[in-house]
Amino acid sequence: MMEYITVLLPFLGAGFMSAVISRFTGVAISMLLVPTILYMGATPAETIAFMLTFVLYNNFTVETQDVRMSAKDLVFFPGWRLIIPVILSLVIGLVLPYVGVGIFIFCFILELAAALYCRIPVEQRPTVSSVVYYSLAAMVACIAGVLLFPFIPAPYFFIVVGVAILAVTAFAWYAGKHRDAFRGSWGTIWTALAFVLGFVGIEASSYNKGLRRSFSTGFDGVLSIVMAMGAFAGMMLYFAMYNEFSMPSLIAAIGSAIGIRFFGVYEFSRGGSFSYIAIALAVLAVLCLYLVAPEPIGFTAVQQVFDQQVVTPR
Repeated sequence: MMEYITVLLPFLGAGFMSAVISRFTGVAISMLLVPTILYMGATPAETIAFMLTFVLYNNFTVETQDVRMSAKDLVFFPGWRLIIPVILSLVIGLVLPYVGVGIFIFCFILELAAALYCRIPVEQRPTVSSVVYYSLAAMVACIAGVLLFPFIPAPYFFIVVGVAILAVTAFAWYAGKHRDAFRGSWGTIWTALAFVLGFVGIEASSYNKGLRRSFSTGFDGVLSIVMAMGAFAGMMLYFAMYNEFSMPSLIAAIGSAIGIRFFGVYEFSRGGSFSYIAIALAVLAVLCLYLVAPEPIGFTAVQQVFDQQVVTPR
């Protein structure tokens, strides 16, 4: 038991500290967490698996801090119908474990998405069809990233990560400076950024709250739902391709959730300009990443503990 605690505790701390630093600076958690796990030796595949799982859980942790749900308040499976996805997941899980887990997570996402959607004021609420459209687009974009990341040479993966961090940060800075920019493509751009999540693990949907537009858009209130759907699709594809689940990611998500529950999330300025502290910290993260130039040796300690065989004496 102590071996498991020893190898997983650093991931709990990484998730917690990333959430706390993000709370006081505004920088996206992924821009701190991805470099951190690369320092810990993560390979490209481990990084993608880690961040897909983390984003799926963390986005809903952020968005449901003050949401209280009971069985009777559910939209798709109210009351006794809640047992339907549970039984379905258990039955299918006996034959195809990952599919069973995927069905349960998907039903969970649907209910949380419905709860978040109903909280949006009616006059600001996007149509259901547009939410479905953007969600499907994010799923396709993230899947494309998952399919393409293996083509990045492992020794140079950290360089691509740094470029992605700087590119997303530059986009946020420009959008904050030009509040009328991207009028006809605002939702499409954010949806397309799901590709970056599947490709290098970087996700920054929290920035959308700090980039006030001069035009109204109902997309802002559902972006976390859209990105969670993209992460779900990418995670399920990764399961199918590699038959692996990232336990360190789940532990990091718990650490992040603890940090968010205790300290909350960053409140961006209502003026519309982007946080210069977040920009500076993102640039600093990239500089440190390039100076260290981490080697992708893998989470060897985690693998050794989880793969060890228990030998019984004869």
